[in-house]
Amino acid sequence: MTRDSAEAASARMVVDPVCGMTIDSSEAVGSVDHDGRTDYFCSTACLDRFKTDPAKYVGGAGAK
Repeated sequence: MTRDSAEAASARMVVDPVCGMTIDSSEAVGSVDHDGRTDYFCSTACLDRFKTDPAKYVGGAGAK
């Protein structure tokens, strides 16, 4: 893998704001635009939890 391709791959990695899992944005089950940013989710359960109460998860590393 070249340096450019490694940087491109790492640029796609995002953190699910609900559970804290690191995922590839291209493999996310869904995304939500909220407060000027796009959040990506590893599962429909995390997506649904976020949609129910986005303020609970914004700015954090996931709920416990």
